[in-house]
Amino acid sequence: MEYTVPRRGAAVVSAWLAGLGALICLPFWKDSFVSTLMGLLLWLAVCFVILAQRLSSCVLRVGAHHLTLRRGLLFPVTRRVPLRFVTGCHIVQSPLQRMTGTCLLFLYSSGVTTVAPGLRRADAEALAARLTHGGRLS
Repeated sequence: MEYTVPRRGAAVVSAWLAGLGALICLPFWKDSFVSTLMGLLLWLAVCFVILAQRLSSCVLRVGAHHLTLRRGLLFPVTRRVPLRFVTGCHIVQSPLQRMTGTCLLFLYSSGVTTVAPGLRRADAEALAARLTHGGRLS
């Protein structure tokens, strides 16, 4: 089984971070408007151009014995977790993610927490159901 993150799911997570950057810039608007605006525009470009592309490259593969999470375009990072060590999962969904049908999937294993940002809700529920039944994929 293979699950991918859609672009709309990555865009929602990027919008959260862009909004956080705008919130951090609020106190600096009065002192230096131009430099704050330039910094905010740079932050928005980073969020929606670079980060959204990186998040939408996330692929979860479930094999016979391992769960593999691969993310990244230029420098891909791969994390393999044996299914017998997966201890739980948690699905988080904001109101904007409910509208787009996406969610955040947190996977817990011994010593590691892995986040799949912007995954489709149906895919996350199917993956969670498979992984919480002792790793049996039959």
